[in-house]
Amino acid sequence: MKKISRKGFLKVAAAAAMSGVTASALAACNAGSSSSTAASTGEAIYTPGTYTGTATGIGEVKVTMTFSETAITDVVIDASNETESIGGVAAPTLKDALMAAQSAEIDNISGATITTNAVKKAAASCIEQAMGVHTAGGDTAASSSDEDWLGTEPEIDESKVAKTVDVDVAVVGCGIAGVAACRSVAEDGGLVAAFEKADGPQCRSGEYAVINGKVQAKWGRDTWTREQIDDIIDSHMVESTYRCKRSIMSKWAHNIGETFDWWVEANPDLYYAETTRSAIPDESADNFIIPIFYPLPEHYDWKQERFPCYPTSVEFKPDQHVTVEANMQKAIDTGNVQTFYGCFVEKLIMDNGRCVGLYARDAATGEYIKCNASKGVILSTGDYSQNTKMLKHFCPEVIENNIQCLFTNVDVEGNFTNQGDGIQLGMWAGAQVQQSHAPMIHHMGGGADLAGVGVMGNAGFLNLDLNGKRFMNEDLPGQQLENQVELQPQRKAYQFFDASWPEQLAYFPAAHGVACIYRDEPLPEYTASGLRINVRTPADIDAAVEEGRCLKADTIDELLGMIEGMDVETAKASIERYNELARAGEDTDFFKSPQRLFALENGPFYAAECGCALTLGNLGGLESDEDCHVYNTDRELIPGLYAAGATQGGRFAVQYPISLKGLSCGMCMVYGKIAGENAAAGK
Repeated sequence: MKKISRKGFLKVAAAAAMSGVTASALAACNAGSSSSTAASTGEAIYTPGTYTGTATGIGEVKVTMTFSETAITDVVIDASNETESIGGVAAPTLKDALMAAQSAEIDNISGATITTNAVKKAAASCIEQAMGVHTAGGDTAASSSDEDWLGTEPEIDESKVAKTVDVDVAVVGCGIAGVAACRSVAEDGGLVAAFEKADGPQCRSGEYAVINGKVQAKWGRDTWTREQIDDIIDSHMVESTYRCKRSIMSKWAHNIGETFDWWVEANPDLYYAETTRSAIPDESADNFIIPIFYPLPEHYDWKQERFPCYPTSVEFKPDQHVTVEANMQKAIDTGNVQTFYGCFVEKLIMDNGRCVGLYARDAATGEYIKCNASKGVILSTGDYSQNTKMLKHFCPEVIENNIQCLFTNVDVEGNFTNQGDGIQLGMWAGAQVQQSHAPMIHHMGGGADLAGVGVMGNAGFLNLDLNGKRFMNEDLPGQQLENQVELQPQRKAYQFFDASWPEQLAYFPAAHGVACIYRDEPLPEYTASGLRINVRTPADIDAAVEEGRCLKADTIDELLGMIEGMDVETAKASIERYNELARAGEDTDFFKSPQRLFALENGPFYAAECGCALTLGNLGGLESDEDCHVYNTDRELIPGLYAAGATQGGRFAVQYPISLKGLSCGMCMVYGKIAGENAAAGK
């Protein structure tokens, strides 16, 4: 078996550097790039007129292009749904580039690659239309209406089947869950066919919530009792309003330690940091793991928190691609795995109610592979956060609140991978989808920089809406903060703090996105961006002010006057009231913890705008259980069909809880392994 090269794997992470243009669109771009020659010869290549194309970047990007017979004469880019300080700023430069190139083949803009890719794809669509070429790019689906998110199951022409594969188990999607499933089946002696529409295994982030086990023992964190674990499970159920399955959460909690040990075995060169911010040897800078919040800050006791962030989490740095790749290679090295990268699974094969295989289209040839899977098929295709139709159906509030999606993984045809394929495949086979889905939108604080780090993170300083009113107990985790911001006028609020912030940070919780550690000096250059989230230095705040991400003034009056649309008088009264409560040491309005109740009284004063955050995923899948079985609309088991990862329903509901940093990745890995074990055993 050919090994997966690191270079090939990193193509996935470098998705932002890809054009995002489909094959036929690229052909049109190539034709369009010759327009300057056409102009000189007078040869007509376009139908004159104005054409519009759309594509998805962070939000929807619209490009309108006007053509003469031989040239692009005007370009208008609507990037209003992009991050204003990134995509919005890039739009004029992208317009000039399109005009100069006379095609969609333009260079990416550093720091705005997602927007650039969307502009290129939408521009290619315009060029195709002007040339009379069928549009394959863009985000429209000609065969279905805006409301028809499911679509019609395709009919596969058997004459186009170029290859037939016979295996025990087929795995659809090679993210964390799919890779774990492949390794699990292969190590149990089963034959596996692994299908992935990108050019190799996929992953993001690197955080895992891990309870006990040998890895956690390295930091003395393997002491969780049965009672404590059950409390964690109950907390998850409460945050999900009891709309997820306790059995799924429980099996994860009681197996994650041992399973994580199995996962890291595949990466023997992994370096284990002594603490969260220990120096890392140069030779391990591309492959190390840290304990998150170890040691815990002096003033943080998770047992006393209303919203605890449990000290269970670890993080692969700089990300987890080395470990994911190593696990896939370990599976391949058994000799039991065939990989089919760049292949799109379009239909499951059902026989008397049992799933017995699938059809996959090879993007390179257009031909089909028929895979007979005697023991079953595992669906592990990820979430659907780039499928607008599915979002409208399952999470309409994400669309209504104009929540933008941060997702860069693309398939071999240049489209985002997280389209909900597994849910569609399962439903065409008769599966039921869970009812309450959980958008993963945990706020990281106002005035975020390009790395997503807010000025003060989501630390619980005073927040006011544009009416000048305080509207919540600010001592909230990021997901709950997001929920509250979405309810405010213009879906916007402002976070206020003063010059005393350096001594105040230590009293905020050691939690996801919270600035809770002060340093006089900047962090070392080698510090990964993810390790900067909880640390602030004076230089950080100065940079935020200089970049316009944070307002600064010598007086409260001056500061409030700088906020467009703010009811200044009401805001002044709210601040005076808040200061009274802080001095009294008791928040009788919203009952925030006294240790985080700080008066605004020492200038200079600061304010950071908090709008809606980005969604990192939308979690809701096929109805399942702790054995990864899939159920039909009568809640009867569908033999031979399994789900793992974001395709598995019952893990999360309503909102994504961030009391366990990295819970989603941890569940993907555990249930990928379980799905593989059960499928291989025919359970």
